[in-house]
Parts: sequence; C-alpha cells; structure tokens
Amino acid sequence: MLNYERLRSVAANMRRCGLSQILVADDDSIFYLIGCRVKAQERCGVLLIREDEQVHAFMNELFCIPPVPGVIWHTYRDGEDVYGMIAAELHSGKVGFDKNWSSRHTISILEKREDIIPVLGSAPVDDARMRKDAKEQELLRDAGRINDLAIAYGLSHVAAAVTEAELAKQIDAFFLAHGGKQVGQYQVVCYGANAAKPHHIPDDTFLRSGDAVLIDLVCPINDYWCDMTRTVFYRQVSEQHRRVYEIVRCAQQAGIDFVRPGVRMSQIDAAVRQVIVDAGYGAAFITRTGHGIGLMVHEPPDVSTSCDVVAQEGMVFSIEPGIYLPGDMGVRIEDLVLVTADGCEVLTHYPKELQIIS
Repeated sequence: MLNYERLRSVAANMRRCGLSQILVADDDSIFYLIGCRVKAQERCGVLLIREDEQVHAFMNELFCIPPVPGVIWHTYRDGEDVYGMIAAELHSGKVGFDKNWSSRHTISILEKREDIIPVLGSAPVDDARMRKDAKEQELLRDAGRINDLAIAYGLSHVAAAVTEAELAKQIDAFFLAHGGKQVGQYQVVCYGANAAKPHHIPDDTFLRSGDAVLIDLVCPINDYWCDMTRTVFYRQVSEQHRRVYEIVRCAQQAGIDFVRPGVRMSQIDAAVRQVIVDAGYGAAFITRTGHGIGLMVHEPPDVSTSCDVVAQEGMVFSIEPGIYLPGDMGVRIEDLVLVTADGCEVLTHYPKELQIIS
C-alpha cells in the first residue's frame, strides 16, 4: 500500500530541490513507497511523483501487480507505447530522472517531448530513505540480531581444515536458515594476508597459526540488510598485530562516541581517521569510514572525507575503520549505528575485545 508519510517526506524534499515532478524506477525506492517489488528487468516499471503528492504508476501487465490504492495506475502490454503514456503525463520544464534508470528508457521519453529538461531526480527519495522510520528501525535491529548470531556461528566453525570459501558457504546456509534471502551476495571471509584486501573474495586458502581471520557478513533479513565485521586471530597473535588491532578498535569507538545529530559525516570520518593517523598507520586506512544501510547494503550517506551530509535522528550507517598491510594482514571492525536524539544506538553487539581462537 502507498505509504503516505514517506510520500510526504519525498514531496517536501522535491520542493526543497526545486523539482515539481520525478520519475522513480529504482526497485527498492518503489518498494519503499508503495510496498511492491517490480523487478522490471528490461521492461519499464516506474512511478511518476508530483510535488502535490500525486503518484502515477506505469506497469506492464506481466508484472502481475494489482493497483495500489492512492496511486493512479497505468498498465501496458508488450509492444504498446509506454513511453508515450509517461510523456503524456509530464508537465513542461524540469523532470527528475532516476539516477540508475537505463538510458534507453530516459531517451525514449525525451524523444517524445522537446519541452522537458532532464535532471538527476533521485535525491528526494534518497534523502527520505536516509532517515528510518520506527518500523524500519525495528527491522534493522532484528537484522543486527541475526548478524550477531551469524558472526558467532562463523567464528565457531573456523578450523585449520576449512577454507575461506567453505566457511563462507556455511555462513550463507546459516543466514538462509534464519530468515535471510539468497541474493548471490558472497560473505567476506579472509585469512592472513587476504585480510589486507578489503573486498577479498573467499577462495581455497587454508589457515595458518598467527593468521588474522576477518569476517564481514551481510544479508537482507525481511528486506533490510545487516552488515558487521569482526577480526580475530588464529592460535596466536604477534605484538605488532595486537597493536594494529587495538588501534582499529579505538578508532572505531572514537567514531561511535562522536555520532550525534548535527555533526557531518566528514567530521565522523575525521574523528575515526585521526586515531589511525596519530598511530602512524594513516596510509593503511584506504577506505571510507562507513556507509548508509537499509533496503540496500550500501546506500546514502557515505561516512567519508567528502560527505557533508548532517547526521539526523533516524539515520543508520556503519562505522568500519580498517588498517590494511599488503602481504601481511588486515584488521577491520564494523558495527551499524542508529542516530538517536543525543547520540547513537549500536545495532550489532558481538564482542570486540581481541580474540585468539583455536
């Protein structure tokens, strides 16, 4: 059904951006607004939203989506001119197009109307999605709870005879048994030097004594994603690796402590990054500090040096600093935080004290 509260937020953002009409084609954004998954693939499935909160939907009959109350529903069949249908409903002037919509769809509409000006139009929905409502917050808490269980399960199955890829498959099976959806997303499992590669794909590497074991687990639970990373050590840990781990742990805590309404994402990144720079490992922190999460595992805002989005109550994003030493090891610690009225709530709770497992 149409979520009127979310629609009002999008419309207010449209007025702030100076947009009177936008086309929303992103499947997650459509689901966010009307509760339906389109999965249009090469076909056209799109919402037209006007600043007065009027919503039109243009959907192929093959999608088998029943009309949504509150939405003006337009259907078409293969071979019919859906672009002409959309063009007929557009007003002259600027039209905000979805940032990820295929150019084939965009150009097909522009060829119908010479009096419209295409501009990027995803910001009104993206900005609304950044602030999670009460229902979304509960779904993210539940996803975090499952992620805590998955991390514990994964670490309990680390063994010398189990490769990275085998452990990743075991963790995927755990998620599926606990409400996760199969989306082809691999789990990041890294042993030893592979942990120095932030997006390493698990392979047939076996463990050796003294290796770092970095596990970064993600999965959608009831459409909302969880994401958490822990790093432990196998059988023993060197003093240098222990020091690197403690630097990352302190940096992450500095970021969590800094989060509150009114601070900028770039300031959160700076608070985290300064700890690592002061410890002499600034060049080894090669990623941003974090990212927003919700219906997508990576969504606005970025917690990075270049992002000046201001933290607001209801935003959810990761704090995940890392130190990556090529050929040696890497450490990353990640939790999701929900911005509250006076700070933040950490949504993932698996312990972060240095662990040596055997």
